[in-house]
Amino acid sequence: MGEKWKEMYRKSAAWISGMSLQKKLVFLYVVIILAPVLIFTWNISKNRFETSIHDARQESEYLLELEKMNIEENKEKIRRTAQIVVANQALTEFISPDEEHTVKELLDFKRSTFSEVLQLKYNNPAIEDINVYAANPDVKEMWPLLYDERRVEESGWYQEVLEHDGTEMWRLNEGGGATQKLSLYRELEYPKDEHLGIVEITMLLTNFFPKVFNDLENSNSQLFVLDEQGAIHFQQRHSLLKDLGMNAEELQAHFYQKDSGEFNQTMMFSNEEVPFMVVSSYVEDLDINLLRVVSLEEIFFERNQLRMFIIFGTIMLVILLSFITHGLISLILKKLHLLIESMKKVEKGDFTVDVDIQGKDEIGRLSNHYRNMLSKINTLIAESVHKEAATKEAELNALKMQIDSHFLYNTLENIKMMAEIDGKYDISDALTSLGEMMRYNLKWKKDIVSLQEEVSHIRNYIDLMNIRLDQRLDVQMAIPPQLAGQEVLKMSFQPIVENAVKHGLQPVLHERKGLITIEVFTEEKDIKIVISDNGIGMDPATLQKLRDSLREGTDMSEASNRMKTGSGIGLYNVHERVQLYYGKEYGLTINSEEGNYTEVIVTLPCLVLEGGGDLSA
Repeated sequence: MGEKWKEMYRKSAAWISGMSLQKKLVFLYVVIILAPVLIFTWNISKNRFETSIHDARQESEYLLELEKMNIEENKEKIRRTAQIVVANQALTEFISPDEEHTVKELLDFKRSTFSEVLQLKYNNPAIEDINVYAANPDVKEMWPLLYDERRVEESGWYQEVLEHDGTEMWRLNEGGGATQKLSLYRELEYPKDEHLGIVEITMLLTNFFPKVFNDLENSNSQLFVLDEQGAIHFQQRHSLLKDLGMNAEELQAHFYQKDSGEFNQTMMFSNEEVPFMVVSSYVEDLDINLLRVVSLEEIFFERNQLRMFIIFGTIMLVILLSFITHGLISLILKKLHLLIESMKKVEKGDFTVDVDIQGKDEIGRLSNHYRNMLSKINTLIAESVHKEAATKEAELNALKMQIDSHFLYNTLENIKMMAEIDGKYDISDALTSLGEMMRYNLKWKKDIVSLQEEVSHIRNYIDLMNIRLDQRLDVQMAIPPQLAGQEVLKMSFQPIVENAVKHGLQPVLHERKGLITIEVFTEEKDIKIVISDNGIGMDPATLQKLRDSLREGTDMSEASNRMKTGSGIGLYNVHERVQLYYGKEYGLTINSEEGNYTEVIVTLPCLVLEGGGDLSA
């Protein structure tokens, strides 16, 4: 079962995930509104239904209690009448078999005792009959009071009265319509255990059960009396029982549990799809059940009508709100669709698209970030193209020098051998340095070299310059061994050293020896390469113009152009190449003091390719 639910959950999740964002939002909106409303409707209708059932039950219990009070009052009237009759000494002596009555005694009895007993009936109109059944066959019958007991010996209640041994017995007599009666029977005994006759006090059921036989009961309910014999008594003019299509046995069967025989005080049942509620109350002395049957059709109808009304109203509201939500979401997603179409164009390679979506909402902010991203991409593409162009230019310049590399290398080797044969070792060393420089320049297969390779190239350059300058140049290097493998751009140091020799040192070499210092150290995550000379330096105005040219990325001033001549790449190109490869935060920084020194600081990210030896000199 758990796997089945998991599979259903996966299918539902897949179905929802396959929906468009607009449908998801509308679906979520409907669920958020409809589900709580349905739960609320169900609970409200359930509570109202239960309240209506509770009220109907309480009303039934109240009416049954009122009827029981009427019953107790009528029982007391009948008991009191029976007690007066039984306690009448003159009546008891008259029906005693020990005496024979003269005509005068009969006349006296009729004028006095007979009239007194009948007066009890006339004084209480609810009493229907007072009957005395004498066991003495010699007693003369006097209608409508005194009768011969032999008239009732065959009745169903006669033996039961005798078995009660002088105690009262209640019984409902079957009859038609208004003749239905309830009777109280008591045995006359005088002296004790000597049977003289039976007293019967009767009252019409219409008087004894005033609410059962009341015509004012509404058409949705009716009171019934179910006696001990299973007979059912009710107001015939208001025949809810006939509307139910049941007889007394079927109605009785609903009120008793088949297993235990216990009486259900409150129960509900359906007959021909019409729901009913029965509330009953047991009257112990009479051994009868008072029943109130209430039709719940109207209550069920109101509950269903309320549910349908709320559900229908909710559905209409959801439909209306769904259309409104659909429109609002369409308006919102319109911007998103524009953004998606723009992304499709970018996916095809068109990075010049413009997303004209404004606003401070989430879509507007996303569009703003998207525009910034496109601008950054275009900038990076331009920088990449520029970088590639600069690289190609450098390669082209190197290729221009490659006239016939093998011819030049072989020629230099022949000249070197001739110098060594003649003992011209200084010329041989110069040719060796020149050959290494040519190989380094002409074999341009990559832009990145190690710091060790670039510094070796600088050494060869200084060695060649010393031939011209009569060994007036010296170079000192302070490079930690662990930084010998630091990556640098090929041919990035020679333009700096070349400018230092030509423009900083040559004017003072006739006075003092020139010194070029290369110092390398790390600073946080960067590496600093400081190339300095002890030449003539620069005046502040020239230095500032040179700094501005590097910082603003514009063409150099006259002073900087002067420094570019003869270098092949120039300081500006070195600075631009470094920024193209590593970013705007890297590049060249120039410091100088007129008459003392000039230093160029190259800032690069610390990226060590391989280890190296000690490069200090």
